Amino acid sequence: MSELKSQFKWWGGWEPDKVESWLEQREADGWQLVKVKGNGVRFQFQKGEPRKMRYCVDYQNKIDKAYISLFEEAGWELMYKGTTNGWFIWRMAYEGDQRPEIYSDIDSLIERNKRFSTTLAILIIVQFPIIIANNSVISKFPYLLIVYIPLFCFLLYGILRLNAANRRYKEQGGRFDNRT
Repeated sequence: MSELKSQFKWWGGWEPDKVESWLEQREADGWQLVKVKGNGVRFQFQKGEPRKMRYCVDYQNKIDKAYISLFEEAGWELMYKGTTNGWFIWRMAYEGDQRPEIYSDIDSLIERNKRFSTTLAILIIVQFPIIIANNSVISKFPYLLIVYIPLFCFLLYGILRLNAANRRYKEQGGRFDNRT
């Protein structure tokens, strides 16, 4: 009987490289990813042989069949497709020191970050009509702002981190070798 374990790993969309590295380290330790659940934060692993596996996280607002086919034809395996959140986790086994990448240039990473940043900005904007519509409730129960203030801060923090990552990518001058 094989050994299974589940792990919860919270990760922010502004730092996909951290979850990529974490998953790759699990594989190197012999914990092979079997399934991703819970909006991409609950991971199920099976004990096996250590292996070199490259994980890449992508964010897409709009998906068509060509997107998935493109990656699968290139040898990538889809491990997670967010049904409500736009995130995808891909993996590919490799040998040697040359890790495969789903992005061939820095501009593609910048565009991914811009897509997610736009989504976070929309989520911030959508909160204003909700607050206005609930103004009478909030005026009676001002402690409800305790929910909204951290939410705004969290979303704004994500946007700022994505913009900072894009500045770092631009400073690299198109060099792709120092991403992770």
